[in-house]
Amino acid sequence: MFNVYEFFNKISSLKPGIRLDAGQPDISVDKRIIEEAVGSLRRGETSYTKTPGLDELREKIAEVEGVGKDDIIVGNGSKILIASQILRAKRVGIISPHWQAYESIAREFGKDVKIFKTSFEDGWEPEMERLDVDLLVLNYPNNPTGKILPKDKLREILEMAEEEKVKVLSDEIYSDIAFKPFTPARELYDNVVTVKGFSKLFAMTGFRLGYAIAQREEINAMRRFLEATTTCVPVFVQRAGVKALEIREEVKKRVVKIYKERVRLASRILRDFKFYEPDGAFYLFVKTEVDGLSFAERLLERGVSVFPGVAFGGYRNFIRISLVDPRLGEGLRIIREVKECA
Repeated sequence: MFNVYEFFNKISSLKPGIRLDAGQPDISVDKRIIEEAVGSLRRGETSYTKTPGLDELREKIAEVEGVGKDDIIVGNGSKILIASQILRAKRVGIISPHWQAYESIAREFGKDVKIFKTSFEDGWEPEMERLDVDLLVLNYPNNPTGKILPKDKLREILEMAEEEKVKVLSDEIYSDIAFKPFTPARELYDNVVTVKGFSKLFAMTGFRLGYAIAQREEINAMRRFLEATTTCVPVFVQRAGVKALEIREEVKKRVVKIYKERVRLASRILRDFKFYEPDGAFYLFVKTEVDGLSFAERLLERGVSVFPGVAFGGYRNFIRISLVDPRLGEGLRIIREVKECA
């Protein structure tokens, strides 16, 4: 399996001028969020706290998500919550192209993995006759394609999950950066663990703050896992999360507008490439017609970094472009030039 983290380290060591590789938003964290975290530290809120999370934060999440406070648990980023579910599974189903961490976690825990391949030609929609897993990972809006499943297709998959008694792990980290209607999986199926976080919409990547929504027995199992591993999220980080949710609608309106404009810019500059115009998130999964890793290496020589498609499930003739650099337009034009010279 191609190691995207090794490639990321290579990129970082070369220090390219235009970073279009990682999912690190270049939009600054709102100063009110920073001020809340600093204020909490100044108040001396530096001790342990209870594992499920501060009541204030869970109540605010419950208000935003339309669920009960006890159906929520807070974690040190969304990845640890995802890992808690994969750990308890026997066979994990992953729809590809996919974020490599799902597969890496599963293989690190010695789990069987079943990959459901999709294609650009089919609009990145999965066709599955049978799941034959006990945990199915969904990620929409999708990283790397930006795809949102139509509601009828999502319902079809969830009906299959219900028939086979499969738990669904729905990673909805990009759901607040959606350009078209998005239906949370939990609205169509009961046996769903939804994982979300603050790293993408609020650009709070270094805060490592995520949360899960699930039925009480699942929340209790996650609590035991976190008690045995990370213990709790720092109080000052959770205070920042409360503030972020207080200004969520304001931030969401601004951020979605920015990424929509970037998608339009990319679509215009890269009009000679083939890609699915994203329904959400801030990525383009672009067909290169040549080996994507070689293409990415040539871009590095020009000072532009992207991830090769092989990092997302073996899509060798693709690259993922992350629309997160102030010099995005310049970087996109270099990508176009490299294609023309290929």
